[in-house]
Order: sequence, then structure tokens, then C-alpha cells
Amino acid sequence: MNRFYYCLFIFIILTSGCSILPVTEGRRDFNKAATLYREGDCEKASLKFTEALNKDPALREGYVYLAECSLKKGDYITALLQAEQATAAAAGDAGIRARLKTIFSAGGRSALDNRDYDAAIRFFRDAAALDQKDGSLHLWLGKALLARANKGDMKAALSEFKTVMSTSASPAQDLALVRSALFAQAEQYSAQKDMYAQSRCYLAYTENFNQDDVEACINLGKLFSRMGNPVGALYYAKKAYALDPKNKAAIELINDLNSPIHP
Repeated sequence: MNRFYYCLFIFIILTSGCSILPVTEGRRDFNKAATLYREGDCEKASLKFTEALNKDPALREGYVYLAECSLKKGDYITALLQAEQATAAAAGDAGIRARLKTIFSAGGRSALDNRDYDAAIRFFRDAAALDQKDGSLHLWLGKALLARANKGDMKAALSEFKTVMSTSASPAQDLALVRSALFAQAEQYSAQKDMYAQSRCYLAYTENFNQDDVEACINLGKLFSRMGNPVGALYYAKKAYALDPKNKAAIELINDLNSPIHP
């Protein structure tokens, strides 16, 4: 009886025109590469994935593996190029997109740590393009733009931070993150003794996100005073005092500005 059903099965396959497709040479290389990757041998895995892609470009997941290997080896520039190849080859594959988002995010942080701001911005832009609703990606992109500080980067960073707030499920928490990013950049400018750029960070925050931040107002008052702008200094000193009449720093700033010996 078993032999009868087996013969019947073979007969159906042959008469229906179906056939079992052979594993291609490219697929064999891909499978070997995936095994090497799981075993932690990224050097050999990368070579095998490259061979597989040369033989069968349709094995687009190979680009993802190559990018992951490059990141593990600390070569984030190569990882960026490979991840972008994977994005172009498999834009509609949800599984691949999720892995690419992780690669772009990790690569962006590596580039930022290495002060390679151009690469970091490119990584985070690619990541955000894959998931526009993930506010953390826009936050990281904003930080990278602030750090690069080319012409127009402040405006672009603020646009990213506004996207963070407009898509936020936890506005108070995300506002604190935006504040931290702008205040941290202000401290960087302080270390460089660039008071003008430092003041721009606090102004960007107060004008776009929170006009009633006492600390930002005090910092602006002090900066304007040092920059020879007593009118602006007194404006922010009075604003800080109005927001928090018991704030010691605000009281001291007003007293200093109202002193007859103040330059």
C-alpha cells in the first residue's frame, strides 16, 4: 500500500510539470557564510557572502550580513555602504528593514563616538527613512547635526527635534532629552569659549520648546552680560526671577546687573 501511494505521488509530480528546484551554487555559499557568521567568524563569513552575491545578486540578505560583519569588525564606513546597498536591493522586505534599522542606528552611534559627523548624519538619516515614527532616530540625527555645526545644521537639528516632539508618546520625557542635547552642545561651546554659539543653543531651546525654563534664562542673562548686551541680560534675569522668585542664581544675577559698578 505504501509503495502504491509513493508511486502515485511521483506520477502526480511528473504529470503536473512540477519539479524540485536544485540548490544553486550561490545559495550553497550563502548557507556556508550564514553558518560561519553564527559561529562568530566574520572574516570568512564576509568572503563567503561576497562570493554568494557575485554568483547570485538576488541573495540580497547577504548585504545585510556583510554590513553586520563590518560593524562587528569596527569598520562602520564599509557597513554604511553595505547597508545602503541592502536598502536599495530590499526596500520592501520588512524583516530586512528591521535589521537595517538596527545597523544604521548602531553605526551612527559609532561614527558619532569617533566624531565622524558626516557619516553619523548619513547613518541616522538612513535609519529615520526606514522608520519615520521612531523619535529616537530623529533625536540622534539632531544631535549629530548639532555636533557637526556646519551652516544650516542648527536649523536642521531643530527640525529633527520638532519631529521628536510631534511624534512623541511621552512629551515630558522627550522634551527633557531635547533639552539635554541642546544644553550639552552649549557646554561644548562654553569649553571652546564661543559665547555666541553657546547662547544660540539656549535661545534655540527657549524659542522653540520651552520659554519658561529658569536655568536657560539665567544662562542667557549671564552670557548676554559677558557679551556686552545689558538690555538682553536684564531681560532674561528678570524673566528668570519672575518664574522663580526664590532662585538664588536669578537674584544674584539681577543684583549684579543693577550694581552701579557693573561694566
